[in-house]
Amino acid sequence: MFSPLAHDDPEQLGAYRPLARLGSGGMGTVFLARSDRGRTAAVKTMHAGLADDPTYRTRFRLEVDAARVIGGVHGAEVFDADPLAPTPWMATEYVLGPPLEDAVELAGPLPEPLVRALGARLCTALAQLHRSDVVHRDLKPSNIMVTVDGPKVIDFGIARAIGDERLTSTGAAAGTPAFMSPEQATGQEHTSAGDVFALAGVLSYASCGSGPFGSGQTADLLYRVRYAEPDLTGVPEGLRPVLLQCLHKDPQERPDTTALAAQLGDPAVAMANDTGQLAEAAGQFTSHLPAALLAEIGRRATEVWRVTGDRTTDTTRLPEPAETRPGPSGLSRRRLLVAGGGSALGLAAVSAGTWAWLGRHGPWDDSGPAGPATPAAPSPSASLPPRTPYKWKVDLSPAPGLIVPPALLDLGGDQLAVADGRRVRVIETERGHVKVASVGTAPPHRCTTQGKSGGLLYLSETARGDDGPLTLRTINLYGSDLEPEPVEVKGYNGSLTPTQLICAEDDEGDGTVFLCAGQGRRPTSGFGFTEEQKWYLLAVDAAKGKVRWRVRLPRRPASSRRLHFLAAQAVDNHLVLLQETAAGGVLLSVRDLRTGKPRWDQPLPGAAPGALRGRLEVEPSYEQVYPPAGPSRALRLSDGKEEWRYGSGNSRRTGPPALTKGTGDSGVCVVEEGTGLVKIDPGTGEVLWREQGGPPPTADDLATPPLTGAEYIYRRSGKAFLALDTDSGLRAKRGLNLSGDHFSVHESVTDYGSRILALGGDSLAGYPID
Repeated sequence: MFSPLAHDDPEQLGAYRPLARLGSGGMGTVFLARSDRGRTAAVKTMHAGLADDPTYRTRFRLEVDAARVIGGVHGAEVFDADPLAPTPWMATEYVLGPPLEDAVELAGPLPEPLVRALGARLCTALAQLHRSDVVHRDLKPSNIMVTVDGPKVIDFGIARAIGDERLTSTGAAAGTPAFMSPEQATGQEHTSAGDVFALAGVLSYASCGSGPFGSGQTADLLYRVRYAEPDLTGVPEGLRPVLLQCLHKDPQERPDTTALAAQLGDPAVAMANDTGQLAEAAGQFTSHLPAALLAEIGRRATEVWRVTGDRTTDTTRLPEPAETRPGPSGLSRRRLLVAGGGSALGLAAVSAGTWAWLGRHGPWDDSGPAGPATPAAPSPSASLPPRTPYKWKVDLSPAPGLIVPPALLDLGGDQLAVADGRRVRVIETERGHVKVASVGTAPPHRCTTQGKSGGLLYLSETARGDDGPLTLRTINLYGSDLEPEPVEVKGYNGSLTPTQLICAEDDEGDGTVFLCAGQGRRPTSGFGFTEEQKWYLLAVDAAKGKVRWRVRLPRRPASSRRLHFLAAQAVDNHLVLLQETAAGGVLLSVRDLRTGKPRWDQPLPGAAPGALRGRLEVEPSYEQVYPPAGPSRALRLSDGKEEWRYGSGNSRRTGPPALTKGTGDSGVCVVEEGTGLVKIDPGTGEVLWREQGGPPPTADDLATPPLTGAEYIYRRSGKAFLALDTDSGLRAKRGLNLSGDHFSVHESVTDYGSRILALGGDSLAGYPID
């Protein structure tokens, strides 16, 4: 995806420092770059050999203008540009998503509802251009990025004002032959109708994996575009008449973008407004995306933070294209553009405690298709020597093929449990002493606790065979029996892989475990879902195995490799859930703890499920829940009404929240773009304090939730954590430099047992809290 910088690539372009190459073509090079304030961008430059040619400078300026016209909703937002610089450059949003070309290669031909949604939104994008008398002229699968918010159109290297032919010689065909209009193929004027023709070719490609005029030599393609009938073999029957009309040889016979959007019939897009903005209805674009595409978007969101800015040591410049004067099509391919200001795709979290994920899931990644586990690449933090010495370290042996990372469960006092898929151990937090070598073999997603519950741990070990019983064991770590007999939850298959224990509560000794369980046989291959299975959310008496209530869960496609629930908490009479929908979205919901009846739910638009596992902050004292994605806000547990929202009208983004611990003023802590750590009063939404004078957080820092302890709050800053006093926000003398991938704070009943816990690929370490 990324290539290292050449030794003589620019060190700085405006406020942006290049980190890697995204691609290079006839016109210039695109770099992945980051500003001095932490904003990630894709910066496009012109080749030095072209910068003295007024024609190419004009073309570059027109590209900047066209990108600004389409804006950040339908394209990559332009952050800054200098077409008059010695090396002209443009910095745009870095779009989190693959080009449509790659999406089809990865997921195969897209389903008809997704193609219709894609087409309707592209109509909206083109309409915005056409209202400004601009035509794209090079619409093709590699110039359309697929994101969770919809498609984005990029690369305006040959876009121009309608009727302006000054930059093209008479009779010259500019564009990509397989997606040209007949008039464009003969060097005639390309109007908005030509963009509609190209859009039909793009939708044909999305539907069946090939354009309507095939592939081959340029001359053959141009001939077929001008004279041959389009081949729509493989395109769904319902789409063929629509696309055939758009592919008419006569531009006068083609529909305009408004009429085409209406024919595509996507209810989530309203075209009839003057601004060309999307009017989102009930359906969301994300709900149409296949699981493989959602996983790829999440993977790209993670990989962008691995770039270190390495340069080649070879003093020979990386080769540029052989042509000294490029064709007008500009860059031929985009692997990835920027999302400096889009939805925050925070990295993830596990188990009952809040965790900061600083690397990919590696062998525990549940976002991709089923297959053998592969080792994770080391995260930036994992490669650092631990300049803050750890007090203890425990080796782990994660079982291959885990669908979630090893789980760390807070048992209160000075102990915790860690499940790595091979065994569940109990560890004393002051010295890292293993108190119990094994209390079971349940995988991490089938272990839970009541939090700081005084040592109650619940396990459900995977049943042997294809249809074994679902069992539940309650282990009291302060009791004498660490191997109690399991109780059976009758009527459910304990061998199904997606079975999940999500949380538990103890009501005056009457423990209840909330779990996800299925009925039906285990498949012979794959992760675990089949059409005949039925899945339920259950409340189970932990002592007897009796089901107190159950709620039917939506059917999952057989290709899904994700669990139903990302996080859960039992708070007073509320069961608060973070649930992944069957379509790949995220739903925040609250149910009655005693009956399971729904109280309210809210979708979290644009949230990536894999990024939110374990992230759920609930404050019982104020009866509030704080969503882990989107703007920082407080919702009432009783009805979901918003009680306050931080930074209303402020365009700065905030990261996921974390609640303070200890005896001081309670607060909701978030990291704000350009500011740093902010502590908010949970009752009023007023700011208690803001970090002053610290280095501004990068997008990577923003994605990491704060770590909150009794005396200090730690926030990510590059490869370290800064420490701030929890009551005043004043900076402590020294922060922490930790080695690991996932981090949390464990507060013990004694000062000696309090630790910052760092979980790496094969170890767990405890660091002192000064």
